Amino acid sequence: MIYKKAVIIAVASVLAIVVVVLASQGDESNTADIEKAILERLAEIQDVAQGMDPEKVFSYVLENDKGALITDGKLFLTRQEAFESTKRGFEGLQMVDYKFYQQHVTTLSPTVALAVSEGSTSFTTADGRSFITPFAQTVVFVLSDGEWQVLHAHRSFPRQR
Repeated sequence: MIYKKAVIIAVASVLAIVVVVLASQGDESNTADIEKAILERLAEIQDVAQGMDPEKVFSYVLENDKGALITDGKLFLTRQEAFESTKRGFEGLQMVDYKFYQQHVTTLSPTVALAVSEGSTSFTTADGRSFITPFAQTVVFVLSDGEWQVLHAHRSFPRQR
């Protein structure tokens, strides 16, 4: 219960920061360029992830030891912990395919952007069983050495009703 409250407080804090930054946003043409670049980067990451190579996926992720990934309520503080979790997630799969139904980008500053997405993951296990599961994700990108890189990702897999 305490953990759930901590996650809710963290999400509320991020949303509060987004509201403050949105209120102070500037150049709209630059914002459009950033949003386009983030969507292109998300597509690159999607293609690499569908190849199920965690090393390539994590080539887009910055070093972070203060909250690299949250997956379904579990916090992976470091990039290495997040990498290991992703690697385990690909084990035992033959195929994975991601479909996005919604993707929205908010430019927080010229060097920070927030992407929120909703979609589904189709995957086939090593023994031939196939599944489709919905997901929602939030990704914080930062511009580092001229490239948009992932600083933090938060993924959840809501139950189907």
